[in-house]
Amino acid sequence: MKVAGAIIAGGPAKRLGGVAKPFLKVGGRTIAERQLSLLRGSALVRVFVVANDPAPWTALGVDVVPDLVGGSGPLGGIHAALTAADGCDAVVCLAGDLPFVGADLLATLRDRAPWADAVAPRSARGIEPLCARYARALLPAIDGAVRAGQLAVHEMLEQRAVDWIAEAELAALDPDGRSFFNVNTPDDLARADAMAAGEPGQRP
Repeated sequence: MKVAGAIIAGGPAKRLGGVAKPFLKVGGRTIAERQLSLLRGSALVRVFVVANDPAPWTALGVDVVPDLVGGSGPLGGIHAALTAADGCDAVVCLAGDLPFVGADLLATLRDRAPWADAVAPRSARGIEPLCARYARALLPAIDGAVRAGQLAVHEMLEQRAVDWIAEAELAALDPDGRSFFNVNTPDDLARADAMAAGEPGQRP
C-alpha cells in the first residue's frame, strides 16, 4: 500500500496574533519543522502540505497544494490532500497545530487495515479526524460532500468502513497522551513549550 503524508495547515490563528499555527515555535522548532521531520522519517511515499499561502513553506523544501473549495474547513483540507495524492492508495492527514504526534501512532495509521476507508483514533475525547488516514477511494464521495457544503467529517466517517483505534490501544501507542495536544491559544503554546522541555536532547 502506497501511503502519502499531508499536513493540513489551516488558516491564521486569530488568538495567536494571526500567525499560521504550523510556524509557531515549540521547544525551539516550529510545529511545521517537527511534523516534516516526523513524516519524512516514516517511510511515506510522498510528503506535502495543504495550504493556501505557499510562501512560508518555501524554505522547508516541501510541495504545497491549495484547497480546491474555499471555506470548506477540515474536510476541504482532506479533499485537497486526496486530490493531490495521485498514485497513492491513502493519505495520512495531520492538522498543522499538533506538535507532538508520536512515531508509533503515525506508523499504525500508515500500516494498519489496508482494506479500510479510513483509520482514525476514537477515544473518550471523541474522533481525531485530522490525525487519521483516508483511502484515496473516498475522493469521489468527499468531493461531492465538499461541493454540496456537507462538511462534517465525523458524519462522513460514521457512514464508512473505518478501522477505529480505540482508547486502550491509543494508550499503548501514545502513553503520555501528547499526540492530540493542539495549540489554539497563548496558554496552549506555553504548555507546549513546557512539554517540549522534557523531550530527549533538550537542555534542562
